[in-house]
Formats: sequence, C-alpha cells, structure tokens
Amino acid sequence: MKRGTLTVLLACAGLGTGCSDTQATTGFAGLSGTYDLAMVGDLVFVTSSDRDELQVLDLSTDPKQFIPAPNPLQTLAIPVLDRPDSLTRDVGYKADGSDHAGPYVYARSAGASQISVVAAGPDRLVQVLRLEGRSLITAFAARSPAPVPEGQAPGPGVLYYGIQDPDAPFEADTGGSRVERQWVPGPDALGAGEAVPAAVTLFCLQPGESVQAMAVLPNDQLVVATRQATGLTGRTLLVQDTNPETSVDCTTPTAAVRDLSAGFDNFPVRYLVTHPRVSIPDNTETPQNEAQVMEAGQFVFGIKDELSCGGATECTGVLAVDTLTGLTATDLSGAKMLPIRPPDGLPTGLALVPTATLRLRLVGPEGTVTADASATVPLLGLMPSSNGSITTFSASDRRQFDLDQRRANVVVEARNELEQAITVGGASTLVNVSQAVEYPCDPSNPTGTSVTRRTLLEGSVVNGLFRFIYQGAFPSMVDLTRDLTTPTSFVVPQATEVSRQVRVDDSIVLANQDIRCTTDLKVTSIRPASEAGKVVLETTTPIPEDCAELPLFTVRAGGDQPFVLVNDLGEFLSRDVEDSGPGYQIPTSYYFHPADFTQTTTVADSATTCGVSGDITVPLFPAAPPPLTLRATATNALSRGDRFVVSVGSGVRNHISGVDTSSSSGAGLAFYTLPGPVVAAQSGGASLAYIAYPSADGILQLNLSVIVDNTVNAFGLSAFE
Repeated sequence: MKRGTLTVLLACAGLGTGCSDTQATTGFAGLSGTYDLAMVGDLVFVTSSDRDELQVLDLSTDPKQFIPAPNPLQTLAIPVLDRPDSLTRDVGYKADGSDHAGPYVYARSAGASQISVVAAGPDRLVQVLRLEGRSLITAFAARSPAPVPEGQAPGPGVLYYGIQDPDAPFEADTGGSRVERQWVPGPDALGAGEAVPAAVTLFCLQPGESVQAMAVLPNDQLVVATRQATGLTGRTLLVQDTNPETSVDCTTPTAAVRDLSAGFDNFPVRYLVTHPRVSIPDNTETPQNEAQVMEAGQFVFGIKDELSCGGATECTGVLAVDTLTGLTATDLSGAKMLPIRPPDGLPTGLALVPTATLRLRLVGPEGTVTADASATVPLLGLMPSSNGSITTFSASDRRQFDLDQRRANVVVEARNELEQAITVGGASTLVNVSQAVEYPCDPSNPTGTSVTRRTLLEGSVVNGLFRFIYQGAFPSMVDLTRDLTTPTSFVVPQATEVSRQVRVDDSIVLANQDIRCTTDLKVTSIRPASEAGKVVLETTTPIPEDCAELPLFTVRAGGDQPFVLVNDLGEFLSRDVEDSGPGYQIPTSYYFHPADFTQTTTVADSATTCGVSGDITVPLFPAAPPPLTLRATATNALSRGDRFVVSVGSGVRNHISGVDTSSSSGAGLAFYTLPGPVVAAQSGGASLAYIAYPSADGILQLNLSVIVDNTVNAFGLSAFE
C-alpha cells in the first residue's frame, strides 16, 4: 500500500535497470547573463543579458549546438531590448487539452517598460516587434493563437502584461496598477504589414498592488498573482479574458472570477505555472479503478513569496490550487497538500513536465536499493533552489516522491566506549523511541477515559542519530582543572535547563593526562558559585591518597538518571531519559503525507480499557503529530561508557539531486552552483530538462533518466555556454 504508486510507475515503464549516459557535446556561444530561458519545440531561447541579446540552442541537432549565424564561425545573436532578464512563450491548448505552442518568445527587463517580441520559428529567429507599455512592466504571459486546420493562417495571439500605475504626476487619477491585453498578429501577418492594435486594459488591481506573476489557462482565463507595496500581502486571482475592445475603467478595481488566495494560505505568490491535460494510469495493485485525468489548467502551482513573512516556514515552498474551487489541492492521500520545499535555500525556478521519464531508485527493507529503473511520471515537477539542489517531485500526486519502502523506523545497537559493538540482551527493548497518541474512548467525552497508542508517524519523524551513554560524562565537564586548595569542591558550569544539570549522586572522576582515579567521588551537595552560570559541587567521599594531587576532573551522570543523551554532533540533549523519567521530546509536524494518511486503524487491547466489545477505531494519523519521545532503561549488563546508538529513520526519501562542482569530478562544472529557471518539453515523453545557471553563464542539460537522487552528479549533465 505504502509504495504502490512508485511500484506501478516502475512496472509500467518496462525498462531495465541499466542506465546509459547520453551526454552530448557541449556547445559554446559566449553567453553572458543567463537569467532566464524559454523552450519552443526543439529550441531553447536563453538570455545573454550583458549583450542585450538572446541565443538559441538547437536540440534537434546531434550534437546539440547553438544555432549558427550566417557567419558559421559565430552563433546567431537575436538583438532585443536592453539587458533582458525574463522570458516567456506563447502557451495554448488544443481541443484534447495538450500543449499548443505559439509563434513567439517574449523578452523583458526589470525596471523597463518595453517587451521584445521574437519569432520562435527556426526559419525566422528575429525580433519582429518591440512593444512599449504605458508604465514599468512587472510580469507577462502570452496565449497562443487558436489552433487552425493545416494550411490555414492562424489568427493573432494575446500578450498579457502587468504595469505599474501609468499616471504621471499632476495628471488625473485613472487608477493603479493593471493588466494590459495586447493582440499580437502572427509573423506572416506582421511581415505583410498588418498593423498592431493598441493594448487595452483587461483588469484593474487594488490600490498599492502590482502584478508579480501570471499564467495562462484554457478557456480564455489566466491567473494573476499580486503583491502589495508593503510586500506583506497579496492576492492570487483567476481572471477571465472577455476580449474587451476598450480599456476597463481602473478607478474601480475589477472583480475576479475567483479568488485563489486562500488556496495559497493567503500569502503572496511570486511564480506561477500550470499544465496541459494529464492522464494518470490505474494502480493495478489495488481493486479500485484509480485512473484519473487532470484537465488542462486544473491546478496552478505557485511559489510562495518568502519576503512576505521574512522567510519563515509558513510562507515558503510550492503549493497547488484547484482552479475550479480555489482551494488548496489534495495530494495522493486525499489530505490537503503540504508545501513542497527544497532541503535548503529558496526555489529559483519551477517547471511541470507531462509524462516525463525519470530514474527512480527504491530503498528496500534492509536499507539498500532494491529497484533502479526509469519510469514514466504522469506530471513531474522540477524545482531548482538557491543552495544548488534540484528537487524532483510528483506534481500529479501533489507531493514529494518517497523512494523509501520502509515506514519510520528505529535501529538500536549497543556499543562500548570505543564504539565497538557489544552484546546487551534485548537492547532494542531497552530503548523506547515513539510518539504517544491519546484517544478518548468516547470522542464525545474528550476528558473521559482514554487509551494510548505508541507509534512512529511517517511524515512527521525526521532522520536522527542519538547516543544514550551510560554514566556518560557531561560534555562541558570533561577534564576540568581542580583547585587543589579546596580539594572537595569542584566548580562546574551549570545549564539553565533542569534536564541538563548536574545533580546530587552524580560522580566526579579525578585524573591527569596519564591515569584516572579508580575511586568515584559522589556529589553530595551543590551550591551556587561566585561566578554566574556556575555551581560548586561538594563531595564527602574520601579521596585516596594516590589521587589527591590529580589536577583534572570529569563529572559523570549517576543516581536514578545515569544516561547522557547526545546527538550525532555530540551535543548534550538531556539526562532525564531513564524510562522512569519524562524522556527527551522532539517536536514534530507533518512534512509528508503517506498514501494511507487518511485511513484508520484500531488500538490494540483498547476494548478492555474502554469497556466496549471491540477495539476502538481511530485515525491512522492524528490531525497533529505528538512529539517524538526518547527513553532508555539501564541494565546490569552496561558498564560505564557503554551506549545505545539509536538510528531514527524517517521512512521518507525524497528525490533531490545536485551538481558535482568539484574539480576532481572532471566534469568542468565548477561554476554551476546557483541554478535559475528550468524548462522542459510539454509535448510528453521528455527525459531532458534545461536549467539556466547565472553563476556559470550557461545552460545545464539534465538527463532525468540518468541522474542519481540524493547525491551530486557529474554524469547525465551537459553544459552549454
């Protein structure tokens, strides 16, 4: 049940586990300022901003190369407006919902009021038009001309662009920022001298708003994301293109067809993408027919604007909204989709790729890769981020991939002070790592009798490594220097948290660089020290004569809480972890929904406690996960310094990869550290994606059927500069 979807994808692919690297010869065009790219057919357009031009990578040639200029020693440069940094293409949909490309690519520059219109046909790669907006242009999107029978000339396309308030000082107020609509005749019509009509205002924003992003949907609709001047608020709106012949009056804001803002948690959105029609195959491992169809534009995916809340978690990541309801989309489990976030950094691009081919490596019960094959993903999401990672997710499931076939799990190993494995009978039963979920026997009486279910909730538990060290030394109290003038008094730092404090019945061990006293000095009392943050430990244990002059001391846990819990970095977490104590608690929250997230289970032996005939049925996953609690039980089999090494596994393994920028890789990718926007073919069956890298002034081709998850890659990548 848990991994049925991935298993089906791999089975349907019918491909072997061997993957070959189809790296192409790199092309060179002397790019400078690769801030954005757009893909039309077999052509990838990329900005060379420092040269005020676009270059075009031809994917149909072997090897792939930048289109040459009439002088074959040079590449074709398309002059456009000054310093282009944003591109978009015509987006349209055929009657069957598939992608319908248009004839143009459009370029703009931040802080400019112009848009360059570039013919995207391989036989006519030139700027055919430069449009002048009435004010600064902040975002744009374009709709392809409607499909027509072969041999018939297509009609005009539509360019949408957002502008700031166009009113000059001391002019009459005509309203604020707005969305303009511009008919754009086709290249042949322009070549024949057809006039370009003036733009008209389609949609008027509220005072203080500006357009941040737009995306074209079918049925003459588009999504517009706005942001207030404060940067703290904004709206995401579904807008209907009514094909107005004259501008609407912007002294009154226009009403949207639907406000999608709540679906994005009422945070501004800075980037929008949508998808063509997608068919999701049935999972043959289940009795239900789960075949689905995502109609074109059914979901719009957006990157939340991190500046709206200072980069706090709640305003980060990618969400999808159902354009029919305005609500956050549900994921594979049927629960409300969780934001998809990179492991670190901020998203720098987002692309959705229909029926994409992706290499999937599944981890089996033993923690090793048990399946490695290319599979077809109905709708793949690609999200580069500023830390250099590339997150690949299932946009058709509206959630991250989970390549781990295990549930959340705990592995316990007993070791000695030298980290050598030792035998401690029942070690796994002496450590308790779990989440305690309380359920009332009668849901209508939440304060009545309840039962406890101890479990590990996949999607809330994170990977971790912990050590319960028996009679362990406090990390801040190792080999401290004694004051031999007060031989029974020992000054030590004392934490403010009670769970990390030294206590009566702990042990003091005297030593020097060579020997250690075999007699422990028991802490019999503790008093404040003259120095803030420190205390004085007193002992009444007689000090052996041969230990009296030892200059160093270490304090170790003892008494009824003899364990010291540390993390993988050796940081001291708590001492109150003996089974009789409160344990160490780690707050949790859901970051992933397993496929069975909305299902139910029964609580074993709850019938007796609740006085009912059968065990009670409860949600498999509670609405909010309880903290993860770590406890251990001491045993006579443990000697000082022995420890339980506890590995907590989340059971979740996302598909995240990176670029090997090391010089030792030999790939020559040292400057490919900061990815930007990403594009891929929309016609289906793509296994290649293209990412702009401003840090390298280049484009990086990713072979999705070759790259390996959860590592940096040198193979399956090709650079074009």
